[in-house]
Amino acid sequence: MGDGRTVTHLSEQVQELLAAFPTLTADERRAGLRILVPADGDTPVLVPFLLSVAESTDEEDLVRLEAISVFGILTFDDAELLDSCRERMIALAAEDDDWDVRNAAGCIVFDLPGADAVLGRMHELIAAEPEDFVRENLAAAARLFERRRSG
Repeated sequence: MGDGRTVTHLSEQVQELLAAFPTLTADERRAGLRILVPADGDTPVLVPFLLSVAESTDEEDLVRLEAISVFGILTFDDAELLDSCRERMIALAAEDDDWDVRNAAGCIVFDLPGADAVLGRMHELIAAEPEDFVRENLAAAARLFERRRSG
C-alpha cells in the first residue's frame, strides 16, 4: 500500500473479492459484499476499497449501499483510518445525489466507533436533509445511538 501501512495477511475471502471485483457483474459485486465477513487484519485494505466503491457514482447504487454497510462490521485499530472513513461517510451523507446513499452513509456513521465526536455535526446534517425519509431515518439512528451511549 502506498500510505505507509503494511499488510501482512488478508483473509482468503477478501483476497478473492478484491481480485475478482473488476470482472464481476453488479449483482455479483453486491452479493460478494453482502456475504463478506472481514477478518480484523483486513480493515486497512478494505477501507480504501470500500470507500472507492461507495463514492463511485459510476457504480450501481445497490453495490454502493452494500459497500457502505460493510463499514459497520469492520474492526478499526487505526484512529486515522477510522477518522478518514467517518469523514467520508459524513460527506456522502451530506452531498451524494442519491438519497439511498445519503441515508446509508449517515446511518453507518452512528455504527462507527467514536460517533459521539460528530454527533453535533450529524444533527446539523439531519436538519439540512431535504428528503423526509432520509431525515427521519437519520434522526432515528441518532436517537438509537444516544440511547445506547447513555446506557
